[in-house]
Amino acid sequence: MDLRRFITLKTVVEEGSFLRASQKLCCTQSTVTFHIQQLEQEFSVQLFEKIGRRMCLTREGKKLLPHIYELTRVMDTLREAAKKESDPDGELRVVSGETLLSYRMPQVLQRFRQRAPKVRLSLQSLNCYVIRD
Repeated sequence: MDLRRFITLKTVVEEGSFLRASQKLCCTQSTVTFHIQQLEQEFSVQLFEKIGRRMCLTREGKKLLPHIYELTRVMDTLREAAKKESDPDGELRVVSGETLLSYRMPQVLQRFRQRAPKVRLSLQSLNCYVIRD
């Protein structure tokens, strides 16, 4: 069971066509078709029927749709929870000598800020003899 296939189905329904879904998902239309076919085989149901020039959800597809929305909502919640765990916050106090603070720390702090934007930084420049104590 590949979760991307469920996302593909949800996107086809939201976008109204396989072509627009493929554009939104940044993949080919044949990939979207393949994902839908795989879901149809996996669940032994036809999800779409062609009416005129449009693809419409079948009754079976409509039954699955609320569950797919719930599944994608849970996936989003899981991603958010994982992101919060890997996104540090709090406060960091840095005491450094003036030379190091002026010449080396800007690059270090810039990288740190990119990796931990929620951390509040406190910088203080002191004489190296004071820092040692």
